[in-house]
Amino acid sequence: MREENMNEKYKQMIVKMQQIANEFANNFHMDSVFPQMKTVLDSVPSLTIFPLSEKTIAFIEEAKASENLSHEDFLDKYGEEIDICKEVGQAGWVVSEHSNPRKIKEWHQLIAQGREKEIVDYFDADNGHTLKAIRNNLLLCYVEAHSRRYYNKGIEAYDKGDYMTAAMYLVALLESRINDYMNYPRKTPYSKKYSDKGFEQHLSQEFLKTNSFFTKRFLFLDMYPSLIGYLNRLFVDGAYTFESKKEPPYINRNWLLHGKCTRDIERFECVQILNALSVIEFLFKLV
Repeated sequence: MREENMNEKYKQMIVKMQQIANEFANNFHMDSVFPQMKTVLDSVPSLTIFPLSEKTIAFIEEAKASENLSHEDFLDKYGEEIDICKEVGQAGWVVSEHSNPRKIKEWHQLIAQGREKEIVDYFDADNGHTLKAIRNNLLLCYVEAHSRRYYNKGIEAYDKGDYMTAAMYLVALLESRINDYMNYPRKTPYSKKYSDKGFEQHLSQEFLKTNSFFTKRFLFLDMYPSLIGYLNRLFVDGAYTFESKKEPPYINRNWLLHGKCTRDIERFECVQILNALSVIEFLFKLV
């Protein structure tokens, strides 16, 4: 590739990266979430011009082309990534603003190996830095008396190791928050609420407001699919109806809040609920 063409490609990349940096900084609180990335991007214009690899150029071109795709075409093009994140959510873990996108496949591998409990290690790393950030952010979100009361009661039980009581308060809070944000019609069944169909209109509206390829990819391929997968598992009985007398091996809203749950609730399951609460507050604050 001629040097002037490489330089032009580089300039285009700088513009694109700065656009991503600006949008991410405004929407995703980059200073606290990805400080290293922001530092690098802030210094990009001062770097010496260098030849771009073919792989980098291909990524830039893909990003440009994908920004103009319709919501349906975007989802079709990256369906494999969506499937992975749905499976992660269905196993209890929602991709959050604290997640490193490169770690999602690691989570998926742990799930495939039957080691999904170990994902809690990502939240406990660095002396529980991520979990502490989630708890602090949620405390700031709950200004209404009832939400704050349920959250405080849940955390009080969690800190005492009473994970059954903690889960009951946090699941009730989770249901209340998602219903407030989505404003579902009364008596909408859980199977419709917590499904791709239940979120379809919301996702289509939000997709049109988002221009950045990077942001679209993280929100609509990673975060939302995993959140919907988790909510579906938590609220939809599926094969585990009361009539079946088969208790699910994971937290289910009906079994838990109707006093039917007989197994011990573990700490990592409460971390899953806190993580889902964090994602809901994060996504709808963007809205």
